[in-house]
Amino acid sequence: MFSRFSSIVRNVLSLYGRASLATLAAVAVFFALSYAASLVDRHAIAAKLEAANARHAFSQTWAGWTGRGIPRFGGNDCLMLAALLQNYPSRVAEAISARIPPADAQPPVRAGDPTIPACLQLIAALERPEPADPDAVYYHRYLHGQRVVAAFALTVTSPPALGWITLLANALVLLSVAIPAARRGWSGAPDAWRERGFAAIAATLLLFSGVWLFGIYFSFGLSDLVLAAFLAYAYHRGVAHAPQPAFAIAVALFGTATAIFEFLTGGIPFGLALLLGIIALDGPADRDALLRRAVHGAMIFALAILLTFVIKLALVMLFVDPNVLADFRSGLSTRVGSSFVANLPPQEIAWVSSFGIDVNALDGNWAFAVLYMLARLGYATFVIGYGSPVLGMAIVGAAVIASGLLLVRQARWSTDPIARTRLLILSASALVMPAWSVVFLSHTLLHAIWMVRPFAWVVALALILFACRRPSTLVVPARS
Repeated sequence: MFSRFSSIVRNVLSLYGRASLATLAAVAVFFALSYAASLVDRHAIAAKLEAANARHAFSQTWAGWTGRGIPRFGGNDCLMLAALLQNYPSRVAEAISARIPPADAQPPVRAGDPTIPACLQLIAALERPEPADPDAVYYHRYLHGQRVVAAFALTVTSPPALGWITLLANALVLLSVAIPAARRGWSGAPDAWRERGFAAIAATLLLFSGVWLFGIYFSFGLSDLVLAAFLAYAYHRGVAHAPQPAFAIAVALFGTATAIFEFLTGGIPFGLALLLGIIALDGPADRDALLRRAVHGAMIFALAILLTFVIKLALVMLFVDPNVLADFRSGLSTRVGSSFVANLPPQEIAWVSSFGIDVNALDGNWAFAVLYMLARLGYATFVIGYGSPVLGMAIVGAAVIASGLLLVRQARWSTDPIARTRLLILSASALVMPAWSVVFLSHTLLHAIWMVRPFAWVVALALILFACRRPSTLVVPARS
């Protein structure tokens, strides 16, 4: 008995050891690339940004087919481009963290300018003789992989092309899954359920995750590309049923890449839901092994993200700012709290007050904050509904109802323990985003337009369950 327990412990330690080493290696490569990006000629980048600004690229809007005036560059785009213009005390400091214009120094809005503060600051900087802001502050909370990619990309392309490149890359990668999976899924293949499931996920990411709105922003597109690339790799290489060491390394690299491009725009919860969905679809044909893979996969994904941020903060403490933990704790506490009124737009406070509601009375009350978050998320479903919150709420609502009914139906009618385990893991994937929203309550409420995107996973879940609505289709054929 002790020998068996000892063997299990050794296997688990080996699994997490491999995952940790893969994470450390990937983070080392990232910071090496970040240092190399600091060698890119800042004046050449500034010249390209100035040329784009002369063509009013950073103040343009496009309406798409919705009639909405949508800024051509998002705030995070402008923030990362502005970071490329700043002066740094050393190349090591520049490789470790980013400097940005101070948030409390907003230039006046002019006719034709965007209302996004970061883009207003970028435009004002590019119109000065020296675009670097003498009062720039460090932004230590993220790894800013977008800044590194932009630095290299701007050596060969223009700023407006960054978004088009990431949008095209996302579309092509997702189509590389959706097309073959759909063709095989409806051709009578032995594992047709698997193919249909992957086709459903790829279609959801392409059609219902807000790509039509956020896909043109390279800061979002790179985060989305991590999801798309992992989905494609898992589909074509069978990651979910691969040997444990290969599975652990792949998931660790996925978690690391998610952290590198994370801006708290939904990449982490969306990534975890996607991982669980892939394991449910393509995991081993053994109940215990399937459950272990789901648990270890989720923990390795979280460990890789945590370790990546710990390394970033440790480097900042050693080389840039020894007091960074205080700033990090402050930012984290703001995001998980229930106080939000001070950060609402004045026009929104006035609109709510017009109904006789004292918004300040809601502040700090957890239950009211949850209700207000749900209301904001409901409106933000226009991201899923192609500009219409009514259509967005209808899509998400129908998906929630369909998923619930199909899960109950399949659980009741299925007698196969493996199929039931797959349904259990799919159910867990559906709970990721609601749980994240409750934990990061203030952040989800204030940034509902970003954080509504991972709720598209429920659409993928409904499509998966509909495509595999016969319980027998959830049983994996034996693999050689």
